[in-house]
Amino acid sequence: MKYTYFGGVKSGKFFIRSLFQYNQKSYSLLNAGYVPFTIITKPCGNGYHSYEWNWEEKYTHEIKSWYEVRHLESYHEVMYQKPENSGMNFTNKNKFAQYPINLYKIFPRIYESDIVVNPLTSLGYCSGVGSRDMNWNLRTKKPPMNTDLEYVIKELQGRKNIVAYKEDTYHWVSNFFLDGNKYLLESQGEDAYVHHVTNHINESRKFEKYLKNTLEYYKISYELFSLDTGDYCKTFGLSKNINRSATDEHFCSLPHEFRSKVKLWTENYLKHN
Repeated sequence: MKYTYFGGVKSGKFFIRSLFQYNQKSYSLLNAGYVPFTIITKPCGNGYHSYEWNWEEKYTHEIKSWYEVRHLESYHEVMYQKPENSGMNFTNKNKFAQYPINLYKIFPRIYESDIVVNPLTSLGYCSGVGSRDMNWNLRTKKPPMNTDLEYVIKELQGRKNIVAYKEDTYHWVSNFFLDGNKYLLESQGEDAYVHHVTNHINESRKFEKYLKNTLEYYKISYELFSLDTGDYCKTFGLSKNINRSATDEHFCSLPHEFRSKVKLWTENYLKHN
């Protein structure tokens, strides 16, 4: 069985990547941000995994690639490896095509993987998960990126498609406040930060609704998976598990002097939204 993993902001994508690599499985990511690129990782023996990044040049529309090998066998190696975009620090991401026209040509290799994360990009939606732009594109069913829609839909229809969600709304909301735009906080203050994060949460809630509607529109079946109570090993056919709280501190950029305010910000959000 092969899988896909759909999710919005704060939906455990780093965790599922780590879990599959820890189980020596292949994994692909289609970055759904404003700078689209792809990553393919495969176990290649003795605990090593090959990494392949692909992106499209803005002006020439050529597909470029970068390769790396990482040893990912122990829990520590998997959980504390370099970020996914670190392999491309050598290049200027401003030169990436925002709306690729040729990147879809590598999708058949993406879909060889045991799990594909953010497959929404392969359907042509690439304007930032949980953003107002992507929500509009999903709502109108007008993907801005060129793709082979017939091929991708057929691939998705043959996979077990998982849509992740948070049952614990309080935890989900607090995660946004713990990892918002700290530069906005430093330059414009607390009120601006809270306002910005609040808008981000609201757009992310809309995204979850539009995502399900889009999959149904394309006749792609899916299963919901709770990030709080779901059984990872049973759902994804894995033998080795990781404690679901293991990544809680991975995405927490809020300066320490403001963290005592997260409880109040979260409670205020839940009270007024």
